[in-house]
Amino acid sequence: MKYAEAFEKYEQLTIAPMGAEQLAVSKKRMLPTAPFPRKYVHSVFVDLQDAKQAAQTLRAAGFGERDIYVLEGSDFVEAALRGQSPLGFLTSMDDDVYMREASRGRSFLAVRPTNFAQLKQIRDLLAPHNAHLVKYIDTWTVAELLP
Repeated sequence: MKYAEAFEKYEQLTIAPMGAEQLAVSKKRMLPTAPFPRKYVHSVFVDLQDAKQAAQTLRAAGFGERDIYVLEGSDFVEAALRGQSPLGFLTSMDDDVYMREASRGRSFLAVRPTNFAQLKQIRDLLAPHNAHLVKYIDTWTVAELLP
């Protein structure tokens, strides 16, 4: 029941039209390196500022700056498709949900955990920043951390 309520609330946020004003994005463009999109925790944010604050929270908790990426939708798509075969990309991403969010102009945060035990910590750090669709994408599995 909680999942359905959270998803309905999220869908209401995503249906709202995007305003003409967009938050400024850092001029320094950095895309994740291979094996992206695998072995990363992916999360979607309606508000770019929430994604940036979540990244700061992760850094404050000890996650390395080189393992955290805040991406605009087009950058997320480019990073995910770079060097990946279309079939491998589709099977590893578990649906087109991230592509749909990218087309809506959403922001993404990707973080690479150093071990499996960090997944719960990452989830707990992202949740207060309005993160949605938080999933860990591994080589052969997908773990949903937040709806």
